[in-house]
Amino acid sequence: MALNQIDAGYFSAIAASSNLVLNLASFVRAITASRLRPTCSTFALRARCHGGGVAQLRSVMRLTITEPMRVLRLFILSLAFTMSGCTTLERTAHMYSSEAPPPQTFQYKDGGSGIYYSFTVGDAPQPDTAVFFYGATGCPSWKSVMPDYVSGLTVAARVFVLNKRFVPDRSTGLFDCGRDFHLANNPDQWVADYSEFIAAQISSVTPKPRNVVLVGVSEGALPAAKIAGLLPVVTHLAIIGSGGYSMRKSLATLKQRGAILFDVDSGWEKIAADPRSIEKDWYGNPYRWWSDVMDIEPLPDFLKLNIPVVVGIGEQDESVPVESARFLASQFKDAGKSNLILHAYPGGDHRLSGNGISHRSEFFAELSRLLQSTHNIAARPLP
Repeated sequence: MALNQIDAGYFSAIAASSNLVLNLASFVRAITASRLRPTCSTFALRARCHGGGVAQLRSVMRLTITEPMRVLRLFILSLAFTMSGCTTLERTAHMYSSEAPPPQTFQYKDGGSGIYYSFTVGDAPQPDTAVFFYGATGCPSWKSVMPDYVSGLTVAARVFVLNKRFVPDRSTGLFDCGRDFHLANNPDQWVADYSEFIAAQISSVTPKPRNVVLVGVSEGALPAAKIAGLLPVVTHLAIIGSGGYSMRKSLATLKQRGAILFDVDSGWEKIAADPRSIEKDWYGNPYRWWSDVMDIEPLPDFLKLNIPVVVGIGEQDESVPVESARFLASQFKDAGKSNLILHAYPGGDHRLSGNGISHRSEFFAELSRLLQSTHNIAARPLP
């Protein structure tokens, strides 16, 4: 649900509790009188900010004076994550800043539609590389992280970023995604929508790009790997936070090493009893989503590929185990294939971040070198 769709009753209930309104009112008056400096510690209640947080928070402070009710929504939204750090606040503020890409609408042949974003990296008037992003688990909008997400990309490129169906422009993904979203949120729809979008964008570009790169992040690795084998126009595949395990095997591995505490088997028994339900959910996703993705084996789709594939994963990833990516690399090696590069980042989490460091720029720098290379890549097994 987007910020401007927050239920009024829910908003009022939170605003009425404790001294939130009084505290925020004092905060707004202080900013208006220029008595507070725009620092992370002031606005985010001393959450841990770093990098570009201050610049993004200035956008919020400008809104404080011009649109105070919108800022109140942002403030309440930041509390929803129980002060888990600046990330949520920064991303929400970014969606309302001038740096965020404007939304565009893509019309599917079946009459449906989706929000997408497009921007260029580099100064080339006609970049010869097209980079495509699609989806992620749940219903957050890609607007919250673009264009900074690809800051490590050093080649001139046109970037296309497609939200899933029924994901609004400024959706945070923190609230219920809605019935229509859940009905459309399945692997077959992902592949159909992403394929149609890629084909339409490539056909509208002149001259045609020399490189067409699909970037699959987490759940998005599933459709990206499949479509890379279906569309001959695709020249490179980049994967973040995924590998060659099925969801079931990933969860079992995480459980074995103590990264998750819930009982996967008992949860699956409940899902299997009502596998098509979108009303019942387990750990943030409807039963239908779990039954759709639990036993998908991504390895065959990867092994079909002869194009360069680069995979990045954090060694401390607690959503997809690093063993999944290492398994994928080993299977390429066993099959005699040398078109996969694997990077496992020490201390990195599911977003390739850890210990105050983001490795995502390193990942996209590696992808850039790959795009500039004229020779075949060789697999690089991890120690």
